[in-house]
Amino acid sequence: MKKKFLFLVLLLTFVLPTFADASNGEDKKNVKLTDFEITNPKEEAAIVPGENIVLTGIGVEKDKIDIEVYSVKRTLPKDKDKDKEKEAVIKKLNNSYVVNVDALKVFAQEIELKEGENLVVITVTRGDRKYTVNKTVNYNKNMELNKIIRQLEYKDSVN
Repeated sequence: MKKKFLFLVLLLTFVLPTFADASNGEDKKNVKLTDFEITNPKEEAAIVPGENIVLTGIGVEKDKIDIEVYSVKRTLPKDKDKDKEKEAVIKKLNNSYVVNVDALKVFAQEIELKEGENLVVITVTRGDRKYTVNKTVNYNKNMELNKIIRQLEYKDSVN
């Protein structure tokens, strides 16, 4: 009797979660896609020297990719004594793009950035399901100038 009871408990332990997961996942609109990845920019809060970058990624053929680029301005509260107030974040939509994943399971889109902080919102639509990825990219036009200056200083020190 104990063996039958133990067998029943183990059976229910492994079988019921499978049925529960199958029924709960049907109505979700936002899902995590394991076969989707942004390959450039790879890191969060990337700093780039140019106003254009190529956003690239890997997905499933025919995935629809919506890309929205926002410039972000952060302001501190006027009354700094109040702990409850936080910095204000103002987002302005600058550009939007639509691209599809091709037969090689990749996509690429050149996007234009504004100077400073940019929020790139990538939404993948696969059938009726959506998945959203946010990336922050900082465009610093002085970064390129600093790179040129360092190269000139290096050439002077070598000569």
